[in-house]
Amino acid sequence: MSATQMRAVGITAFGSPSKLEVMSLPVPEIGPDDVLIRVQAAGVGPWDCSIRHGDWGMLPGHSFPLIIGAEGAGVVERTGANVTRFHEGDEVYYYAPPLGSYAEYVAVPAAIVASKPATLDFVHAAAVPCSALTAHQVLTEALALAAGETLYMTAAAGGTGTFAVQIARDLGASVIATASAHNQAYVHELGASEVIDYTQVDVVEVVRARHPEGVAAAFDVLGGESLSRSLAMVRDGGRLAYITLPQQIAASRHIEVQHVVGQPDAQRLEALAQLIDAGSLQVYLETVLPLEEAAHAHELIDGGHVRGKIVLRVDSNN
Repeated sequence: MSATQMRAVGITAFGSPSKLEVMSLPVPEIGPDDVLIRVQAAGVGPWDCSIRHGDWGMLPGHSFPLIIGAEGAGVVERTGANVTRFHEGDEVYYYAPPLGSYAEYVAVPAAIVASKPATLDFVHAAAVPCSALTAHQVLTEALALAAGETLYMTAAAGGTGTFAVQIARDLGASVIATASAHNQAYVHELGASEVIDYTQVDVVEVVRARHPEGVAAAFDVLGGESLSRSLAMVRDGGRLAYITLPQQIAASRHIEVQHVVGQPDAQRLEALAQLIDAGSLQVYLETVLPLEEAAHAHELIDGGHVRGKIVLRVDSNN
């Protein structure tokens, strides 16, 4: 393969995981404010699956083939003329939605790239950006969670939930989390004070019995009927945030409902790196797969019950 071409995984039509295919595509060009990153590992999440499935339709400014992947970690290969923060060889990680990371190279605006956590290898670093950044944004900004408050968290064992429980714990909040029996101990280890097996009981009934006035805030990552149940947990005047596709929800009782889309933010990634390097935030992986097995990674995400994150190893030497 020539130096101008790269391995990538993408789609030429929306659909099931089988639509993902390995391609040979041109190495992306960079502008004066960009960095070209030699990707070592790429995180996989529900957002990638939504893009592949076509839930958002064709994104403005894009066309097939679409290289999937919004987050990753790697090494700076080249910098644009205006870039002074990074140099060739720097180890970095990034959240750069919507596309491009399931590839050997990706072009990313330098303004949304951060130095990789020093204590993490590339594979673990690639699991952080999207999920941790979104969780941090929801809890510290949208919900403004404060010490002493109680948070209800859905799918606490998943990629975003894993980081959210830890961040809420460090903010001094108590966390009521839902998880299957298989993940009960795991979610307790993350810092949840109460873990409810949603497969065995009526979660609303259990939470309301223990907290008759409701909880201060809820963070829902599932959407659909789960969002309605989360709303029922929240006390009058409380707050609810969700990150799935926007949907109509009949908020009442003066509950503030926010739909949040995680935004690229280098400063937040730098802050998360500090938490990780200080040992306050742990990274958990369900599995690591080679880039060529991206379809299997998407099958696992679509099937649910992933604990922590799935990562694709792009460079087999890391």
